[in-house]
Amino acid sequence: MNFRQLLQQNEVVGLAPMDGVTDEAFRLVQTQIEKPDVIFTEFVSAEGLSRGGVKLYDTLLYSPQERPIVGQLFGKDPESFYKSAIVLCELGFDGVDINMGCPAKTVTQHGSGAALIGKPELAAEIIKAAKKGIDDWFNKKVSIDKIGLNNKTLEVIKRNKKYSNLKQDCSYKPTISVKTRLGIDKSIVEQWITHLLNQGIDIITLHGRTLKQGYAGTAGWEEIEKAVQIAKNYDTKIWGNGDVKTKTIAKEYCHKYGVTGVLIGRSAMGNPWAFNDHIASPKEKFSAMLLHAQIFKEVFPHRSFDSLRKHFILYSYGLSNAKQLRASLVRLNSVEELLTLEGEFVNC
Repeated sequence: MNFRQLLQQNEVVGLAPMDGVTDEAFRLVQTQIEKPDVIFTEFVSAEGLSRGGVKLYDTLLYSPQERPIVGQLFGKDPESFYKSAIVLCELGFDGVDINMGCPAKTVTQHGSGAALIGKPELAAEIIKAAKKGIDDWFNKKVSIDKIGLNNKTLEVIKRNKKYSNLKQDCSYKPTISVKTRLGIDKSIVEQWITHLLNQGIDIITLHGRTLKQGYAGTAGWEEIEKAVQIAKNYDTKIWGNGDVKTKTIAKEYCHKYGVTGVLIGRSAMGNPWAFNDHIASPKEKFSAMLLHAQIFKEVFPHRSFDSLRKHFILYSYGLSNAKQLRASLVRLNSVEELLTLEGEFVNC
């Protein structure tokens, strides 16, 4: 089943894109423990990709078993989205998602992410450019070596394709989607969602909070339901996101609020069992954490353990000795050091 066929289902439960979280190691752990219906990468700068930022391509590494997989872009320059959409097509992604929902100041202060809600005309230009990039690549009007990338970047793209075991097949056209929020400081679902629907995209994933709310308070699923009603006469699928902790709740929300899909985000951090409603034992948590560390070092041998420590702390959540464990987890620098903590985890 390809991604477009999956979209016709009414209870899609996927892994949401999370900056600094859903890298290749995180996604492989999730896939091995309980595979979501669809997986999103963490976001990557469209401007950076289009200018040949080779380090950014680590963000776009994925393995065949993760499919369907959607690459997410953020930025504010339409031309960069055109080129970056071509890059994602060349890399074999099942979909191209545009981030119009990130509330981080480092993103919004430059006019990207959720700040685009306040710039509907620019948002439309970006979607149009990304769609054109997908169409031009799919119809073979443009090739990856004709969009101004340097040789070093083209070599890294070949590396990624080899890693993904990609056998280029132009018979599949990636989807185009947007992940966004209710509004800037208040919900403007009627105007904003209607505007996005008129751009002819495949999916809108709506997080039930405003930019101003960030991740505070409670997600407004009643507002997401309004978006579903607005979209009834369109072909675009409406997915929801926000405060969903388990697969069972996700499916309940599909029925309750009318969305055809739900993305689980923060609840999957340190808890890949969110997608099968299993409550993990301390031994299972340690095994998952060890697997995460081993995969991380295999995929990113040049990286330190710094970015892993936040995950380690989350794996320890709910354990009786979590406070004591955290003191050790924040100092870990190797798989070998992690193994010395197995007894503290398993016998808590």
